[in-house]
Amino acid sequence: MEVRQESTKPVQRGEIITEENVYERPDETMGFFPGQVLVDIVVSAILMTMVVFLSYVVPAPLTEPMDISTTSYVPRPEWFFFFYDQMLMFFPGYVLIPFGGVIIPTIVAIIFFAIPWLDREPRHSQTRRPFMTVLAVLVVLTIVINMLLTMIRIANFPGGSPAG
Repeated sequence: MEVRQESTKPVQRGEIITEENVYERPDETMGFFPGQVLVDIVVSAILMTMVVFLSYVVPAPLTEPMDISTTSYVPRPEWFFFFYDQMLMFFPGYVLIPFGGVIIPTIVAIIFFAIPWLDREPRHSQTRRPFMTVLAVLVVLTIVINMLLTMIRIANFPGGSPAG
């Protein structure tokens, strides 16, 4: 992205900022409605069509009906709770479960909400924001590693793979 150093002339009365001349006036904004709203509606419709098509072509697998008389059933978390379930495994015992299930996730959520105040760098270059870059990489690695550990643990459950 090119940064222009020359001064820009002020907007004249009655002048309209369009897509063609917006780069000549970097301090001026373009209207959100109706252009961006129409783009959002079209993209949302395309994504919804793709989801409906995929749900028709690749239906969700159904297993046998539930048997309430069994005592050998081992509950498994859904895929989006894998990292959270694995975090509970790091804190065994009833005393430490609130620590791994409530306290640590709450601290992480508070840190996520505080990120705008922790990172005051106005530029978006990752080389100039090492704190945020390291934090983002650590978060992604933690989630991926926890999910992989859970998948390995669940694959060793009675009944086999996470899919069933």
